[in-house]
Amino acid sequence: MQDIRTMSERISDADNPQRKYLALAMLELEKARRNKEKQNANQRVENIDRRVAEIEEEQATLLVAAEAALAESSLTNRSGKATDSESQAEQGFRLTY
Repeated sequence: MQDIRTMSERISDADNPQRKYLALAMLELEKARRNKEKQNANQRVENIDRRVAEIEEEQATLLVAAEAALAESSLTNRSGKATDSESQAEQGFRLTY
């Protein structure tokens, strides 16, 4: 088998222009695919950043509301409307939506 000569031995990959063009085409396809992946990843990052900003905005709104409620309750307690601490402990706290 080793003594049989073929044409494949005479043509090297470096001398074959079709292989070079095929390699260029494959690289171009991979480049296009990677650019699409990059665009999708950038879009996901933008979506995540937008959601983080929304969360921070909601947190700030809730914090302001909680501070206002705390200030209001401390004013009512100071004005003489002291509540029974035992009944408050039994009731727990309520969340309103």
